[in-house]
Amino acid sequence: MKDGFTLVELLIVISLIAILSVAVLATINPIEQANKARDASVQNDAAEVLNAYERYYTNTQHYPWMDVSGATVTTVNAAYYGRSNQIGFGLCGHGSATSDRDGCSTQTTPGQLITTQELKDSFLSKSYTKLPSQNGYSVQDQLYVIKLPSDQGNSIYVCYVPQAKSNRNPVNNSTWNLYALSFAGADEDGALPTAMSPVAIGTTASFNKLLTNGGNDTLFRCVP
Repeated sequence: MKDGFTLVELLIVISLIAILSVAVLATINPIEQANKARDASVQNDAAEVLNAYERYYTNTQHYPWMDVSGATVTTVNAAYYGRSNQIGFGLCGHGSATSDRDGCSTQTTPGQLITTQELKDSFLSKSYTKLPSQNGYSVQDQLYVIKLPSDQGNSIYVCYVPQAKSNRNPVNNSTWNLYALSFAGADEDGALPTAMSPVAIGTTASFNKLLTNGGNDTLFRCVP
């Protein structure tokens, strides 16, 4: 008689393998790992944009939102807030725009940072410049520029919404500069941030709602 496994033994082994697989997946959490990788990529892009603003200012003594049609801010000491799909941000442009906060005409129309070669054209192929009318648009894929006024230090920040849960937790993660952005108006999907408040590490933060329709309560990661 040949030795072998009984049906019960096989079922036990299969059950143990299934339990171990679930435990490994729960520990690794592939979705969270993918979100962490996404956050790291977006942070690198945000840092590149911030460096591009500094180079642009060094060369022109202006910021991109000052050098477009219908500029609402005309001095370097004034505050400015904008999204990456608006021409004032500098990634994409609009030939007949009447305001720096107008949306870009197309995702492939270069803006001030592209035409002056402070950023590569490849930025236009990313999701940052998509408009609400385009497939794949998401407010959570946008970048935000926050320029503080001179009486608050004239600092510039480029912000985004981190997707990984661990990167949105100011209590447990002391390496991320988290901010709460306040939005004006009832429709945050079309509004601009009007203020930013640093979130102290080690405290439980109150989250601002990013979207009125199905959005997440979240904080923003800003560089520097």
